[in-house]
Amino acid sequence: MTTQSNDIIIVGAGPTGLMLANQLTRFGVDYIILDQKSGPTDQSRALVVHARSMEIYQQMGLSDTILADGQQNGGITLHRNGKRTGSVNLVNVGGNKSPFPFMMMYEQSKNETLLYNNLLAQNRSVQWNTTINSIEKENDNYSLKATQANNDITFQCKYLIACDGSKSIVRDFSQVPFTGGTYEDVFYVTDTHVNAGLSSERLSLFLSDRSITMFFPIKGDHRFRVLGVLPKEYYNRNDIPFEEIMNNIKTEIKKPMDFYDTNWHSTYKLHHKKVTHFNKDNIFFAGDAAHVHSPAGGQGMNTGLQDAYNLSWKLALVQKGKASPSLLATYHEERNPIAETLLKTTDKFFAAMITKNFYYSFLRLYIVPFIVPLVTKLRFVRRQMFLTVSQIQISYLSSSLSKGKAGKIKAGLRLPYFFATQNNSAISIYSLVNRSATPFTILLYNIPDADFTKFDKDLFTVVSIEKNNTNDNTFKEIGLSRSFVIVVRPDNYIGYISATAAINEINNFMNKAYSLQRIISK
Repeated sequence: MTTQSNDIIIVGAGPTGLMLANQLTRFGVDYIILDQKSGPTDQSRALVVHARSMEIYQQMGLSDTILADGQQNGGITLHRNGKRTGSVNLVNVGGNKSPFPFMMMYEQSKNETLLYNNLLAQNRSVQWNTTINSIEKENDNYSLKATQANNDITFQCKYLIACDGSKSIVRDFSQVPFTGGTYEDVFYVTDTHVNAGLSSERLSLFLSDRSITMFFPIKGDHRFRVLGVLPKEYYNRNDIPFEEIMNNIKTEIKKPMDFYDTNWHSTYKLHHKKVTHFNKDNIFFAGDAAHVHSPAGGQGMNTGLQDAYNLSWKLALVQKGKASPSLLATYHEERNPIAETLLKTTDKFFAAMITKNFYYSFLRLYIVPFIVPLVTKLRFVRRQMFLTVSQIQISYLSSSLSKGKAGKIKAGLRLPYFFATQNNSAISIYSLVNRSATPFTILLYNIPDADFTKFDKDLFTVVSIEKNNTNDNTFKEIGLSRSFVIVVRPDNYIGYISATAAINEINNFMNKAYSLQRIISK
């Protein structure tokens, strides 16, 4: 029997596992990634890539591909009983809050292919057609018995990362509880073509007394992802043919339409569950292996990408001997509250979508179709919608890895997006930070006497922002103080921030909180 060993094994090469592999490659850390599929999925599945995920893709040099091959969603069109009642304009809804102030339609299949091809371009790959049969713990290591192309093979590792979905074999082995519930309703999803005069640039919502039916435009003529709820008589049926789903859609939305060239369809029950802890010993859970919830707001795939983004740099620092293993405990500390909040908010939205009582029927028929278009004409309402759904508002304010404040900007926030003026040219702060070849970037503004020359150059890059009136006005507008030092984490969150450069304080905090082995060179 063949045996392969690596300190890190990723089980699952969906978007989460592939993102984790790409990030570890970025940090120069070796790994093995396994999946039972034969390659990236060819089904569209998850559909939305939000602004925060686009920012990650930009850091990886892949955002232009998504912009070229995806489709921006320009808004929402609302229908009641088949008739249009109003719309919500979402064109550049995020304004100057992100380089990507919009919602991108870019299917899961394309995400997986993009991430996989990026691995191949860096001489990395996935071991496809690998089925995990059993897992055993041997001292501090894990042994995975598997079948690969009809051959038995054993994999051994120190760190085991579960990215293998809601039915995770790794999670089952760990015996970490996966708590929550299951909606009783049966949902359908289909990737099809629709001839009904629907907008190819906006999400179309059809509201009825029973539920909401959603038509998401996908790049291509008359192509849509359709999502809805089947009547109660379908609850205990399997293998429901598309013809029945199609007839139900027509009955539900009360609008004439024709379906053709259907790529795939599926019916399923949705779960709302979460692991009680994001790791057990050296097993870590990410994506659907850690949390599953309704598709409300297109949060699922994006949250998995953020899980991988958070875990990868911590694992890389530990694996390269730059930080002690205690840093890995902050993965649960930071990501668990996000998952808890996500389950609560998506539950509330889905209750409004599917609950069949007088209150929710009245809400769907008389409040949403008329009040929502009026309220969302207010700019601050649309902006808040964007900040929430896009995930750029997610923060780690209470994390042990966050300390300090400068003006209104606190540690634990995502680094605000702005343009700095350097040598009479405006440059995105993300471009300045993303150029760094080190995990951490120290941003300095109006701190002339700060001396970071002794900081470990393998860990820190120092970037001084030019002091000028334009930058003064920019920082005043976004709430930063007139001088500041910011330690930017590898995931572009603020780890430390202060209006003054207290170097000893920075050294002590980064050493204690981040468990870094060496900050200041001898």
